[in-house]
Amino acid sequence: MWWLLIVILANVFYALAFVIDKYIVSRALPHPIVYTFYVGILSIGVLILIPFGFNFPSFEQLIFALLAGLAQIIGYIFLYKALHLGEVSRIIPFIGGFLAIFTFILASSFIGERLTGQQFIAFILLVVGGLILSIKKGVFFKKRFALAILAALAFAILWVINKYLFMGASFISAIVWIRTATAIIALFLLIPKKNRKKIFKKTEKLKKGTVKYVISGRILSVLGALGIYVAVFLGSVVLVNSLQGIQYVFIMILALILFKKFPKLKEQFNKEVIFQKILAIILIGIGLILLI
Repeated sequence: MWWLLIVILANVFYALAFVIDKYIVSRALPHPIVYTFYVGILSIGVLILIPFGFNFPSFEQLIFALLAGLAQIIGYIFLYKALHLGEVSRIIPFIGGFLAIFTFILASSFIGERLTGQQFIAFILLVVGGLILSIKKGVFFKKRFALAILAALAFAILWVINKYLFMGASFISAIVWIRTATAIIALFLLIPKKNRKKIFKKTEKLKKGTVKYVISGRILSVLGALGIYVAVFLGSVVLVNSLQGIQYVFIMILALILFKKFPKLKEQFNKEVIFQKILAIILIGIGLILLI
């Protein structure tokens, strides 16, 4: 069950990273394409892992790595657009709930992954708990949630491809292929002239404080991603993604602490919302217990 402990720690890192991302796309780098470009390009840092065990991919593995990189960049764009428009403690759980559902469908269909009866019950509780955290009366037909569903689908494709590559390659090699492919795909964002203008204009205006937040967010995100990669390598990609509910609990706590200090986080807290989130946490907790 080492993969379970790794997932919990990884989601703590991701929770911190997403709160920072929300702050950045709401204030410092409001255009999602700009932030996606920076996040994608920074993936090239994975090359430092090459000395620890790297093999060149076959043609088939190369194609799948590029598809994974494309899915990741598309997912980032939709994620940051959704975060720009909505509350981080609702958008992320909403994405996570549908990510788990899409991953379950794709993993069952394409790599033959199956859950036991108890694991399936845990999966349902974790997904429902995550979706409850995102519920808000009268908002589900708004643009932010359509973007969130598209982000979830893109990330589900990414993680199922990750698991497929892990099944036929070493851990280090697969990570290097996928993250390098993400950086390469990010370069294609420079092709449209309007994107180049936005990216280079924002680069000139970046403040030292913003750079600090971007770097901090990327470090936390890398630590989170590394943990999820290890967990997917060791365990079930479906269960790993369903366990993002743990991440939402930490996001909620962080948002509660920070929303007055950073109004741009757009978080709302009242008795009804807190009761709703406590219910979700109970369901997530029961689902987690069933997996232990």
